Amino acid sequence: MKTKVMKAAYATFVMLFFYGSMFAQSVGINDNGSTPNANAMLDVSSTTKGFLPPRMTNAEKTAIVNPPAGMIVWCSNCGASGQLLVYDGAAWVNLTVGALLLPGAPTIGTATAGNTQATVTFTAPASDGGVTITSYKATSNPGNITGTLTQAESGKIIVNGLTNGTAYTFTVTATNAAGTGPASAVSNSVTPVALSIGQSYGGGIIAYILQSGDPVYVAGENHGLIAATADQIGYALWGCQETSIVTSTAIGAGQANTTAIVNGCNEADIAARICYDLVLNGYSDWFLPSKDELNKLYLNRVAIGGFVDTRWYWSSSEYDASNAWYQHFGDGSQEYFYKYNANKVRAVRAF
Repeated sequence: MKTKVMKAAYATFVMLFFYGSMFAQSVGINDNGSTPNANAMLDVSSTTKGFLPPRMTNAEKTAIVNPPAGMIVWCSNCGASGQLLVYDGAAWVNLTVGALLLPGAPTIGTATAGNTQATVTFTAPASDGGVTITSYKATSNPGNITGTLTQAESGKIIVNGLTNGTAYTFTVTATNAAGTGPASAVSNSVTPVALSIGQSYGGGIIAYILQSGDPVYVAGENHGLIAATADQIGYALWGCQETSIVTSTAIGAGQANTTAIVNGCNEADIAARICYDLVLNGYSDWFLPSKDELNKLYLNRVAIGGFVDTRWYWSSSEYDASNAWYQHFGDGSQEYFYKYNANKVRAVRAF
């Protein structure tokens, strides 16, 4: 009995000694019995196994609240094939290269041609590298002609200086404090052309090209209105007599007007709904022009073609709860009339 008690006491002494030693001295984890380095609190040693830190996605890493400086994780979808990261107190740093992480590749959208230019849309990359993206660059092939956009979010880039008649594709890269990340996939091919009123373009006929002074004009960019090649229906009501719907008469307001009418008036086969539901030549973003947009169609009616010059055409601009603006395509007069009146309809879309 005495021997058993002495053995238990000895075992307890050894455990307490070992426990105290762990806190007072270096700790070694190895498979060869080697002594840990005296300058290290923890010395992991092996010739057959490695150290495996916590593994997580970039989203999971970003979700860590107030990470302490020195925290280490493996980010499985950072970079091309994953990266070992440490938090330096301000940002996640790539231990592989000893620098901040580069952003990922943006997702390419649609390229649209203009006159000596193209508009390239993109979506921001899933990973910004832990540091805010400062800019994006679109690069053409051929020519390596570039356009830039200074912002962190998704958007569109205008690339100027292209040659009309030449086909181009584009890639987009993102840049943060660490540098420029990998390029996106290649865009669709587009061919810039000189735009003119009456030209077949974008599913219809160019009806108007925005000029300086127009509400939605952007210097250096080509935008305007495309008219359908023919009227959409014999005649249609404006709809919802005695119902007030907030609209505008300005250039650039037609699309918002049309959406407001469709949302605010549930009557079928009204002028705005006919344009809103229209799918023509591969495009589904048609709308009923505003009062000022309709006037541009009248001024360029010969180049556009197909109008009935003895008839009135509806605009999407309301005058009051009972009346809406329309225009005569013979003498060009613009007046307001009862919404229950039936008039001609010509859809347009923006470019």
